[in-house]
Amino acid sequence: MFSINITFYGHALFVITTGEGKKIGTDPYNEQIRDPLPGISADIVTSSHDHYDHANIGLFKGDPAVINTPGETVVENIRFFGIPSFHDEAEGSLRGKNIIYTIKTDGLKIAHLGDLGHFPDDKQLKDLQGVDVLMIPTGGVYTINGTQALEIINDLKPKVAIPMHYKSIDTRLNVDEVSSFTRRLDSFKEIGHTINITEKNLPKDTEIWVMSSS
Repeated sequence: MFSINITFYGHALFVITTGEGKKIGTDPYNEQIRDPLPGISADIVTSSHDHYDHANIGLFKGDPAVINTPGETVVENIRFFGIPSFHDEAEGSLRGKNIIYTIKTDGLKIAHLGDLGHFPDDKQLKDLQGVDVLMIPTGGVYTINGTQALEIINDLKPKVAIPMHYKSIDTRLNVDEVSSFTRRLDSFKEIGHTINITEKNLPKDTEIWVMSSS
């Protein structure tokens, strides 16, 4: 039986703790997004693109392995796959490229969409099929918005979708609040800063989990 923890630190920053205790950090930001920065550590860090709010690797204590390129990488028996994509709807001409990451650990497939700025094409959707936990931007302006996010969720049908990259009380990016996404939903769950996902509590049908940041 698997058991992983996911902790949300606002914006697009999560720390995923595997069943073996390995910590995977995603898209670390700098003080322009939140100050003071959280004091956290990681064994492995993914970065979807080289912008200040997604590539501050030095935020993490220690000397984590860094994954910031497309393709397959295996670290500590955890399988990462970087899917090339774009930060905008003009094939990167406005804001550059973006990497979607899938992470396979503990029998789960997790996807972090980074700063995805367009609806995925057929190949990208194929690579994302079977995702259990989907971390998806909803704030618009620099990424897809709430309407687009919901369309992607309906297409992929993950077990859990977690909105990210939205304006919250402790972050400084001028994007939409999470309510611009949740008002489009029939239902969603507001849950804590850290969640534990096990075989028993992983839903059979898609649920939206709105995490609190800390």
